[in-house]
Amino acid sequence: MRALNYLLVTFVCFQSVMTVNAEELTLTIVDAKDKPLPNAVVIVDNEYVTDNAELKIEKTIIDQVDRQFTPFMTAIKAGSEVTFPNSDNIRHHVYSFSKPKPFELKLYANEEKPTLSFNKPGLVTLGCNIHDQMIAHIIITDRETAWVTDEEGKVTLDINIQSESSVKARLWHPLIGSDLTLAKEVSLVNGENRTLSLNVINEEEDKEPKSRLEQRFNRTGNL
Repeated sequence: MRALNYLLVTFVCFQSVMTVNAEELTLTIVDAKDKPLPNAVVIVDNEYVTDNAELKIEKTIIDQVDRQFTPFMTAIKAGSEVTFPNSDNIRHHVYSFSKPKPFELKLYANEEKPTLSFNKPGLVTLGCNIHDQMIAHIIITDRETAWVTDEEGKVTLDINIQSESSVKARLWHPLIGSDLTLAKEVSLVNGENRTLSLNVINEEEDKEPKSRLEQRFNRTGNL
């Protein structure tokens, strides 16, 4: 009898293991006109993210090249550090008004590489107090992992999905608004690569008059 019980427990445990599969899902994020959306963000709870894919505390770089932040979109785990080198031959003045990390890095040249810690989850929008066109975003997660789409609007996720089940994810892009609560919720199904659409507002389509500060943040500042 004990042997039979042992076999039953082993079978149940084996079945439980077999029902959870690590999947690589490729998503393509597009706008309403089916145009690929680079720098869109896909956010998944760490409960469903593989150990290798889960964001870890690390050091990363957001450079300033040709009067632009590079990269435009960065995803990090809370507690990570970001270094802000200046690869231009002019000075920049980096700042953010965002609640998770308001800060100001006053005028500095390429000899300086200030580093900041980002400890609170949320969205941080960066600007330059001299060059209004300079915008960038940092997504800071705590118990979630975020991926950023490439120039073709594609991203590959490493997640664990139970058989015949689905995983909730959130999609966000700066052109849908300045708040992560505006992210679109979607369901990801085991083995199903998908094309997903986001209803973004391109600047040339937005006819609402804006203040100078709104123009500077391209409707994406978390003020």
